[in-house]
Amino acid sequence: MFYFNRLIYLIFLSVVLSADADHLIFNRVCVNPNEAELIEIYNPTDEVIDLSNYYLSDQNDYYNWVFGNASTLSSRDFLIKFPNGSQIQSQESFLITTISNDDFFNYYDEMPDISLIDTEFEVSEIGLSSGLDNNQEMLVLFYWDGSSSTIQDVDYFLWGSTLRGFSKTIDEGYTYNDTNLEDQIFIRNYGSSAYSDSLYVRNSIDETSENQTQGNGITGHDETSEDLISSWGIQGIGKTISFQDIINGDYDCAGSSQDGCPLGAIDCPIVNPRGTIVDYFDVTVYNGPHAITIEDEDGYRIELTIWPDNWDIANDPDYAMLLEPPFNRFLVQAYGNVFEYDGEKQILVCSSSDLQIVESYDMDGIFEEGIFNKASIDPSPHVLIASENERLDYSYSFPSNSRVIIRVFDISGRFITTLADKHYPSSGTVKREEDKSSWNGKNHMGQVLPPGTYLMHMEASNFQTGKTTIDVAPVVIGVKNK
Repeated sequence: MFYFNRLIYLIFLSVVLSADADHLIFNRVCVNPNEAELIEIYNPTDEVIDLSNYYLSDQNDYYNWVFGNASTLSSRDFLIKFPNGSQIQSQESFLITTISNDDFFNYYDEMPDISLIDTEFEVSEIGLSSGLDNNQEMLVLFYWDGSSSTIQDVDYFLWGSTLRGFSKTIDEGYTYNDTNLEDQIFIRNYGSSAYSDSLYVRNSIDETSENQTQGNGITGHDETSEDLISSWGIQGIGKTISFQDIINGDYDCAGSSQDGCPLGAIDCPIVNPRGTIVDYFDVTVYNGPHAITIEDEDGYRIELTIWPDNWDIANDPDYAMLLEPPFNRFLVQAYGNVFEYDGEKQILVCSSSDLQIVESYDMDGIFEEGIFNKASIDPSPHVLIASENERLDYSYSFPSNSRVIIRVFDISGRFITTLADKHYPSSGTVKREEDKSSWNGKNHMGQVLPPGTYLMHMEASNFQTGKTTIDVAPVVIGVKNK
């Protein structure tokens, strides 16, 4: 589940990219519980970044330590140089943990890129009990070429207080003075957070209020000037809990449940059940919520509650089809708080970002009634990279009482495959936009087609009148740029 949440968050970050995205940034930090400690670095630039001369530390005298002039490293502190050849791809992240690879995997169900315990470092100073302090500490990502008399800050994160922070000065050989410690804006520690397990999470890459000139950062920023209260927040970690555990109450609940959004307003923990939608009841007509029932592989059912004031799912073009029969068409994963209504456990889902369509079983597309007198086919106007497992959405319209046949031909008229052959009693439009219903760019033998122009050919034959109408539309299969 952590991977899913991180993926959604990276997509969000990619949407808010700005022209000023020119260096690596801290993305997420978990300091508590100890068995979940992580540091996530994100690359918002358009280039692959080599980490061979990058360093990471939680010691406020790090810039002196590099040159052998620092005070003694405490047992809780660390300073590491990233292994040679380490890279972060454009708009990708890099995970570091203070715990072992195995412990990290047991908690998050994925492996980190670096473990302070298990990774061999060319350069490192790691205390016997190194880790991230829950109450107050700092993290710094910095660059040093191995010969310069100064280092360059890349990003800086400070929580709890300024006691563990730093402020480099001109007197120490730097071009500019960092922001004075008393003026640095740190984010509070989350010991009293509403979440049982929490992450510090960057809201955007804009580094709110950070001075972008006359700083000692790698791109000229003063990394110590960022308003961390505004640019960071606190988010719960979704822990996988079975339907049976939720129904039986086998989870840690801090108090009585209550309605409301956003997530965290409820005292009970955030969970992430996955199941197939098997029913829907519209309680909004009685001033209630949308009630979606999902079922797991063992046959246990649980209800997802969505209040229209928080998320108008019925009018959301990407999710409205979840409320429409027939059901058993979608496997979804929710992310929300447990509460109880009329003796039944339910999950409060607050927004579209908290409900993922994992898989669609809707192979025939989604039908919408309408009045049409002839065949019409409309493929999405995009180049299909079939070799990269991409799929092409398309829609088609037809008169009532029609047999609809959709085939693909190459430009010379050679048959490639059949996409649809179905009778429709009513006139309307079918949208084939889910993975199971869209076209994968393969022929009838399951082979990926070579690049070129192809033709989607549709015919709609009315059984009563004998009239047949035809429409043709071109589609292009391309290759990925190297």
